[in-house]
Amino acid sequence: MDANYAAQQREFDWLVQPSVMTRALRQLRVGCDAQLAVDVGCGTSSSMAAALRDDLGARAVLCLDKDAAAVEFLRREGVTAHRCDIANQGVVAPASVDLVIDKSALDCILCSDEVESYLRGVHAMLRPDGSYAIASFRTEAELRRIFGDAWRWGKCVALTERCRLVVLAKGPGDDVVAPRTVTPDATPRDRFPLAVADAYEKMFSEEERKWYSLTDFRGDLAAVFPGAETLSAADAALFMRRMG
Repeated sequence: MDANYAAQQREFDWLVQPSVMTRALRQLRVGCDAQLAVDVGCGTSSSMAAALRDDLGARAVLCLDKDAAAVEFLRREGVTAHRCDIANQGVVAPASVDLVIDKSALDCILCSDEVESYLRGVHAMLRPDGSYAIASFRTEAELRRIFGDAWRWGKCVALTERCRLVVLAKGPGDDVVAPRTVTPDATPRDRFPLAVADAYEKMFSEEERKWYSLTDFRGDLAAVFPGAETLSAADAALFMRRMG
């Protein structure tokens, strides 16, 4: 954890407000009255915990992130949060979670080599009848190419012009990620390292860039990587995760 991130830390909601996501889930009758809801890759979004309780009636909410400063921030806000790597976490008992919330966390992980281990961690914590709800700026076609037969595709609805909500459940298979022959362009990690302007083009879709400008990206990037002129795949994933 670097001091610069801790110093500029504040509540930040990437992509969509939590209540937009939870109200859509309520309309779809997904995750209502969950005994345990888990927000993976929570960042500094304390509003998600409140939205899960207020909109879905979750009895217990747990927020998880690898970033110590983000977890400390949430704890100061009164949120139950733990620092852990979803791929290797021992915080949540296997098959104990009714609803896993992923607000653009997967978008961030797709910039790294941790996609399969991350999805295995999510899959392991879900109950057999639980739901994995993802808010993503990727298209439905892109998302469908990512998931293997361990997942059963449920719903895909638009939350905003730039954001989709996908709901998955556990499937009968074992592969959490589709074979590489099916997903040759599903993850952009092999395209890095890149100059900042080129990384911006690869990290955000054309639709996303309509509301998130290169100038805004450079400003946010400077808070995490001062003076950076290029980004590695790991840097891109870290930036996305820190931005919530």
